[in-house]
Amino acid sequence: MPENVEPKGFTRLSININAETEEVLKRHKKRGISITETVRRAVALLDLVEREHESGNKIQLVDQNNGVRELVLFV
Repeated sequence: MPENVEPKGFTRLSININAETEEVLKRHKKRGISITETVRRAVALLDLVEREHESGNKIQLVDQNNGVRELVLFV
């Protein structure tokens, strides 16, 4: 395969990130999760949250003591 040609079904991205995002990616990489997989998971989670919000559902976090917090979206 010639250089600079992505396999079918893939798109190569070049993005600018801040230091905080870089640290998160490094932390996941230390756990054995590639940057690519971390981005895939993040996009999938964002899509899920947005679809649920658009459907009128609430997203809540429940802590170990059954304390509930509602997730406020930045839409």
